[in-house]
Amino acid sequence: MSAMSLLARLGLTHGDLSPYNLLVHEERLVMIDLPQVVDVFANPRGRDLLARDATVICDWFTARGLPGADPGELTTILLADTGLR
Repeated sequence: MSAMSLLARLGLTHGDLSPYNLLVHEERLVMIDLPQVVDVFANPRGRDLLARDATVICDWFTARGLPGADPGELTTILLADTGLR
């Protein structure tokens, strides 16, 4: 969530985020495949892509037993981080 929030505060979203783009190295999260990063404000589908990223990640963690991974709630948080509502 913090990596997605950091991008959102910059007005960005990954655009094609999946668990396979999230690696852990020496207990640190590394997000890869960033060349397609999307400007949430400039891209007409920016909000949709941000919501898609949140849904894919929440669904993956929910399928592995993480309680409370709500894509709608995460999308709301990330949109607030961008300054959008």
